[in-house]
Amino acid sequence: MIVTHQELAAAVRKARDEAKSILNQLQTQRHPDTTRSSSLYLALVTMQKRLLASDPPPPPITSFVAELEQLARDCEGKLAAIKPLLEDAVRLARSQ
Repeated sequence: MIVTHQELAAAVRKARDEAKSILNQLQTQRHPDTTRSSSLYLALVTMQKRLLASDPPPPPITSFVAELEQLARDCEGKLAAIKPLLEDAVRLARSQ
């Protein structure tokens, strides 16, 4: 199976959108996990931009596996809903 950068970026976008939703909820509640949620959201935004970059071109898809795995491991507590989305992205990247 050939996975394109756009396909992986779409999987990352799903996780990013969920992270943004959770971040908004936590900010409203002034929850202590707001900082962790914000960091996760920003990491996903940055990754998506790297995946879709044209100049310079993005690195190979498999180079994103370790970062995605680490982000998935960090999804605990209020961020647990994002973990399955990141695990899906990891599987997609590994299938390359």
